[in-house]
Amino acid sequence: MLKKISAIFAIVAVLLVPAVASAHIAVKPAEILTGSFQTFTMGVPNEKDSTIIQLRLEIPAGLQYVSPTVKNGWNIATEKTGEGESAAITSITWDGGAIGAGLRDDFTFSAKAPDAAASLNWKAYQTYDDGTTVAWDQKPTAKESESDTAGPYSVTSVAKTATAVAAAPVAAATTDRTAKYLSIGALAVSLVAFAIATRPHKKR
Repeated sequence: MLKKISAIFAIVAVLLVPAVASAHIAVKPAEILTGSFQTFTMGVPNEKDSTIIQLRLEIPAGLQYVSPTVKNGWNIATEKTGEGESAAITSITWDGGAIGAGLRDDFTFSAKAPDAAASLNWKAYQTYDDGTTVAWDQKPTAKESESDTAGPYSVTSVAKTATAVAAAPVAAATTDRTAKYLSIGALAVSLVAFAIATRPHKKR
């Protein structure tokens, strides 16, 4: 009996992994038009018991006129390459603030998209007050890309047509709903299986 119950919960744990693993630092929107000026939002959830005290975001090559938004309670520093009009921001660091356990926050900045179609890979690093740093800089398709200290980066596609951009939110919403329904379905199946496995059998 115990083996049956253990097997049921093991299956449920596997089915629920995609929904749990999806919570990480992500930069939105997921798709923009070439050459457009865009405000980007980096969503930062804290699922650890420690407090997040620093964030660093690497700025993908090709973005121009990067300008971080003032963030109350946080200091903002940028790293640049080049001089004058050719200068380009390569990273933004926020520190001096705090995101407590179980909370989240948004950090925004504006920039001009590349003039050609491209993929913007957002590599981010979050540091906790216990000294731990989680690096969101792994390829999303890499096997075992997520651990306690590493995870996949988010991607923004730079498209030439508005049709692709309009379709992106729909695709993202469909993916989120699918993960949610799979989790609910897995939980329902596990409860039914548990009830059947623990049901007293009549003696003949």
